[in-house]
Amino acid sequence: MNTSITIGDGLLILIGLCAVILLIYLIRVVRALLPSLQSLSKILDDTSSMTDVASKAVVGAEDAITSLTESTDDMAQFISENQSAVKALVSLINAASALKKLFG
Repeated sequence: MNTSITIGDGLLILIGLCAVILLIYLIRVVRALLPSLQSLSKILDDTSSMTDVASKAVVGAEDAITSLTESTDDMAQFISENQSAVKALVSLINAASALKKLFG
């Protein structure tokens, strides 16, 4: 019995062999990449935890800044409402310092 291989059959066999070789190379590449991907996963987990810590710190800083802003606004309002008392206090301090210089 004679078996004849046509050019089309030869090309199909060649393509099949190339596909098998390509599959072997892809398996080797994936094996080589697995440790790198595992390390990358650990790094991303660490980054996630660090981001959580940083976001909590930012929220704390934002609360502190908001509190400081409110305190400053309250102080400015108090001073503007009691401007004459503040002027009197400043005048009293200036007079005391002038007396100190005079007798000191």
